[in-house]
Amino acid sequence: MAGESSMSDLSCTRGLRSILTIGAALVAASAGTDAAAQSTGLSNNARAGQTFSECRNCPGMIVLPAGSYLMGSPEDEPLRRENEQQRRITFAAPFAMSQTPVTWNQWEACVRDTWCDGAAVELALTSLPSGEPNPNFVDQGRGTRPVVGVSWYDAQNFVGWLNWKAGIDDLYHLPSEAEWEYGARGGTTTAFWWGPDLDYDFGNFGKEEDGLGGKAEGRDEWIDTTSPVASFPPNDFGLYDMHGNIFEWVEDCYEENLANAPTDGSANRNGNCANRVFRSGTYLSNPYMQRTARRGAPYVATQRGRNYLGFRVARTLE
Repeated sequence: MAGESSMSDLSCTRGLRSILTIGAALVAASAGTDAAAQSTGLSNNARAGQTFSECRNCPGMIVLPAGSYLMGSPEDEPLRRENEQQRRITFAAPFAMSQTPVTWNQWEACVRDTWCDGAAVELALTSLPSGEPNPNFVDQGRGTRPVVGVSWYDAQNFVGWLNWKAGIDDLYHLPSEAEWEYGARGGTTTAFWWGPDLDYDFGNFGKEEDGLGGKAEGRDEWIDTTSPVASFPPNDFGLYDMHGNIFEWVEDCYEENLANAPTDGSANRNGNCANRVFRSGTYLSNPYMQRTARRGAPYVATQRGRNYLGFRVARTLE
């Protein structure tokens, strides 16, 4: 599971991937279809790649295999930082992760059921910290674009809604850092799942130089805005948008040194729990921020209004 995928292996699979991507993307992006395989009764014997959804507007989930991998970056990886120390993580059982970030369609279903505070998120997105209207606010689009502007606690409310839909408490959760990186790597060890270098055919990324700024190149036609989820090919685990588009909240408290953090894939409960970690990069982020091992500087868990920050979810199997 932790072995490195060669570039020749990737090239062999890209032809099949290109055939499957359109259909798979439509399934993942809609997130409004009923389960391809009903979640009731899913157990640790579920096969990797099995997909399901708890309800019509719940996220489409996919089962990831049990396995072991090296979390973090090797010392010779370009742009690495000291807080990316490598350590082996082992998942004793499979688990599931949403194939895409949570979309506006899915978030609004949670709002309609009064589990999620849509009005507060809208106000935060359209207002300055002073409370005055933000003259620079631009609605990036809704529907199958990723929901943004939510706090870590808003994401937790969404998780609670999913558990309510499933009828079993504590099945859903935000991914741990270890779960998120395991999913993003998809069995590879390179800086990006497709190889060592940023490639605009695989995500909605910002400019290549230092700093922030949008860029359109290759399949990436979006410059200063999010793209609809699943607009790019999935990785070998069947996950979309693990690099680029938006930052994604994870469960963990922030701790610079992970020497004493769990190695079973669970979230780190030590460190600064008022701030929570985020992963991935955004449509404005440079290559350093897009790397699989990059650990986002923590944000205050209560803060809303960032139009580049959302989340995806994970699920324990019964």
